[in-house]
Amino acid sequence: MSTDSNARIATHSNELFARFGIMIFVWIIATIPWLVNIDTILEYFVGTYNPCSSDCLNLYQPEKWSELRWIISAFLGFISILPLFNWQIWTFSKPGLTMSEKKLLKYTLIFSPILFIITGYLTLIEWLPNLYQIGHEIHSQYGLVAKYDAVSVIYFATMLMWIQVLIITACSVMISAGITGNLDMNNANWWRIRVYGFTSLVSILSFYERTSYGLVITISIIFLVELICRRWTNKHPKYDVGIEKEFSSNGEIISILNINCNCLSQKVQIEKQVLTLEDVCRDEHLQDDLLKIIANHQPNKMVIHCCDNIPVWQSLNDMYANIEIVCK
Repeated sequence: MSTDSNARIATHSNELFARFGIMIFVWIIATIPWLVNIDTILEYFVGTYNPCSSDCLNLYQPEKWSELRWIISAFLGFISILPLFNWQIWTFSKPGLTMSEKKLLKYTLIFSPILFIITGYLTLIEWLPNLYQIGHEIHSQYGLVAKYDAVSVIYFATMLMWIQVLIITACSVMISAGITGNLDMNNANWWRIRVYGFTSLVSILSFYERTSYGLVITISIIFLVELICRRWTNKHPKYDVGIEKEFSSNGEIISILNINCNCLSQKVQIEKQVLTLEDVCRDEHLQDDLLKIIANHQPNKMVIHCCDNIPVWQSLNDMYANIEIVCK
């Protein structure tokens, strides 16, 4: 409210496109060294994932191998600029966020890369070689002649890494929202639509060549994220907000939110269903909570009790012109 930043939409758009263009350029530059050395990197992983004592890996799809070289180089280039990318997101988004939303974004930008590095190392270095070795031993027990495609081996590892990116990003956003108080059972569906919707879109587009295959992966990702974040999507809200319903002068049913600021020395008994936020007109943390309450419940009218700090409520009315704010 008092700390909000005012800027035109055109200013935001110009800044967004400028930052996006810079990041694309830096991404291309960061990809070049990886592309130059990609054969050495792939040679290392092919040797790590080779489960045979003899040569049983073959290259059956040369064109796919070339495609993988570009994809993995671009992926490694993006990881290289991730700190700069996160910093650009933070500096662009920070002026327009509430205090709790800033914490949410900060937690997501910090913990997502850390979790990805940890899980990526465990997957690529520890788990996958053992998994390929177990599969090879099963084939040998059945007397099968082992012949593996190097493209499929590397593609499977790349696919797992991308799936982990989607799961970690979605879980980080949902869990950070729950920790910072932005997510509870009242607005859980609002978060599901946005986070799961974006994750599903990216997942399906990533596996567009195999529609049914991509659909199964997408459903599995959403199910796993929902399972991990279940604790926060079922969390009870911080405030027990009561919304009154009454008829307006035009005969329409409107919703009314009664707020008791209680900042006056003279206390008044309020008989209506009211939400008490002590000194909300001066406390920035409570103002942050109030903005979340308004966003979740979207009342048509707000009645402010026991408060004489009119400028604060006038600035709030400027933000929400469609809400009638009355001070009593």
